[in-house]
Amino acid sequence: MKFGTAVKNFVASWGPVIIVVLLLRSFVVEAFMVPTGSMENTILIGDFMLVNKFIYGVKLPFSTQTLIPLKQPKRSDIVVFRYPLDPDSPEPQENYVRFFPRWLPLLPIYWDKIKGFFHWYAPRTFIKRCVAIAGDTVEVRDKKLYVNGQLQNQYPVVHKDLRMFKELQTPNEDYQKLWKSGQFINNPEVGAGVRDNFGPVVVPDDCIFMMGDNRDNSSDSRFWGPLSLKYVKGKPLVMYFSSDAAPNIARIILSPTQIRWERIGRLLR
Repeated sequence: MKFGTAVKNFVASWGPVIIVVLLLRSFVVEAFMVPTGSMENTILIGDFMLVNKFIYGVKLPFSTQTLIPLKQPKRSDIVVFRYPLDPDSPEPQENYVRFFPRWLPLLPIYWDKIKGFFHWYAPRTFIKRCVAIAGDTVEVRDKKLYVNGQLQNQYPVVHKDLRMFKELQTPNEDYQKLWKSGQFINNPEVGAGVRDNFGPVVVPDDCIFMMGDNRDNSSDSRFWGPLSLKYVKGKPLVMYFSSDAAPNIARIILSPTQIRWERIGRLLR
């Protein structure tokens, strides 16, 4: 059989399957592994889950552009999203050239004009809980969360650090401005000051406030600011696998005894 014929047969046989898989992954459901413990004990390092990417709207693959807006995240939702301050993001845009047009983003490949080389952008994906929506006033006092003045004690929150950091002595008008611009995450001393005593701040329009259930060990909206809805990717549905050997993929494969069978099939709330 000639090489050209073999290629043609392969494309005819597997092309439709590959296209369907890519479409499903881009618009409907995507697999995701949890690499950090910010949502313990609700979600553990090494939990593998399927994420519903359709529930909050249909987005253009490898972009933040929403094609079909649906419902927005509500308070208590566990949400998967792109990290808004990702240092690997191709910004500023004038320094990068896209290989594929915005209307056909087959792969996230760019040409870095400064370095003169290719740039593959795989967005950093986070998972946290939405605790407040646009217009809500958020405040943390002595590790306790308040939304619109009401104590929020309905979440499965854990605190693993007995230390209590003092609040920042910053005027309210400056505090809101610094928080919205993500300034708290760039200064470790400031960051410690907002972990246990934060706000009050008002969540801006088209944004939500994200926090990890592991409150003392979570990089969330207290530090990097409000999450724009354009970065929301989806909502986790179910755990299809879980391993204590994570996040090292080789260890997971070579350590079948580390599988957490009791977590497989668990629905996420």
